[in-house]
Amino acid sequence: MSRAKGGVAESGGETISDKSNYGAKSLLLIGYIALATAVGALLGWVVVRNIEWAVLRDSLSSANIPLIAAAALLVILAAYLRGARWKLLLQNPNISATRLFLIEQAGSALDTLSPVRVLDEIIEVGILALRDKLNLGTIIATLALQRTLEFAATVLLLGGGALLLSPLRPFWPLLAAGVLLGVISLALLFIAGPMLSRIGILARVQLAAQFASAVALLRREKRLALIAFLISVAQAALVGAAGWLVAAAMDIPIGVGTMIVITLGITFFSSTVPGLPMSLGTFEFAALWLLGMWGIGNEQAIAFSLVLHAVLFLTPVLVAVFFLPREGLLSIREIRALTRRARAEMACTDNVVI
Repeated sequence: MSRAKGGVAESGGETISDKSNYGAKSLLLIGYIALATAVGALLGWVVVRNIEWAVLRDSLSSANIPLIAAAALLVILAAYLRGARWKLLLQNPNISATRLFLIEQAGSALDTLSPVRVLDEIIEVGILALRDKLNLGTIIATLALQRTLEFAATVLLLGGGALLLSPLRPFWPLLAAGVLLGVISLALLFIAGPMLSRIGILARVQLAAQFASAVALLRREKRLALIAFLISVAQAALVGAAGWLVAAAMDIPIGVGTMIVITLGITFFSSTVPGLPMSLGTFEFAALWLLGMWGIGNEQAIAFSLVLHAVLFLTPVLVAVFFLPREGLLSIREIRALTRRARAEMACTDNVVI
């Protein structure tokens, strides 16, 4: 039995508008997955189409294992710095940097294994809000601060590298636009962020108020803001240095500064361009393209990309295998239940508080 209410038909508590929105979102999701799969498969095909498999096998078999292990340790240290920065921004004595590191790594692992890269923030918010009982608005505000600081640090390092490294100078206009976006994002963070709580209806939205408060804290505590940004730069540099160690393990004769820029370029490209889960195809294509500018052969570049890919992506997966069972998340069903509860909590907090 349906009835009309406010011009919208309802049946069983679910409106036609709700069903229509759900259908539109489902179509967009399916379309994105199809696009990402096509892009990843196409770029993967470009990578493997002319490979000499024997040469690739020789490059992989001759890799220096201790150097690869050292690269993995740098990646873990870089990830721990993210947890330390989040601890710094949260200003909460009841949660440790180690736990935040584990939560972030578990979220990253589930995100990379998903065809749609939206799980990391939802998992992280769900665990911290529902298990650790942290304030939801503060969690989301500090997550947004983290992403802004990371983006700014990465594009500034990439832009500086493009200016200094001659093979990348033809792409300087594109990277300059990225640097400009990084500077603008930082400026908006510190200038527009606090204004959110003074803009009409936004002043009564909890998330806007929490974000404004978090930015106001950084503006007031300039030392804290500087430390958070320097941690972001150090974290990006450590990931780049891990790429240099992998290159050394594969006998690729490129200096550490150059490899930091190349590695950040690979990770930036593979994280922004739609692709297969774990960035398969997009990651290897970026490595092949960038290393080719320095005259590195296809097989050696692909061997480097496969090893670096494993170092960067398997670390959070291993952490997730250890951490998620400790959280009682032993199945896909339980993880989905957590994400549903997290989305419900976020939807409630997004409502205007009168």
